[in-house]
Amino acid sequence: MTLLVENERQLIEQVWAILAPRARGGLRVGLRGELGAGKTALVKGIAALLSVREPVTSPTFNLRKSYPIKLPGAKYLQHIDLYRLHPDEADRREVAEWLSDKESLTFVEWPENLAEVAKKLDVLVTITVRDQKRRQVEIKWL
Repeated sequence: MTLLVENERQLIEQVWAILAPRARGGLRVGLRGELGAGKTALVKGIAALLSVREPVTSPTFNLRKSYPIKLPGAKYLQHIDLYRLHPDEADRREVAEWLSDKESLTFVEWPENLAEVAKKLDVLVTITVRDQKRRQVEIKWL
């Protein structure tokens, strides 16, 4: 499915409208797109819709952040950012453990940076910048 969104609010609302019916613990959502495409903004917006009260920030330097949420079938929203990953064996084991968490709705930015992550995703959301305002969003269930 492909969407064309005009602003961040549309990005969040339209993507969540597609993901929400299948959202549950254990769902793994990959987020692809260049820097500044809106990946973190999307996670922040969805977190707000799920009643996350604390500030949601990019986990670029610590790889993962987890937030309690209000969603039937999930206790946490897990946000993983693999942009700066230096994949050694320890990183691979830790990321694999995070991806197997059945209590978390998981969003993974830059899943292509660790090949085994891409194989475990349930859905891939690719955000492409069309111009300063518009984004094309492709949502592909895997």
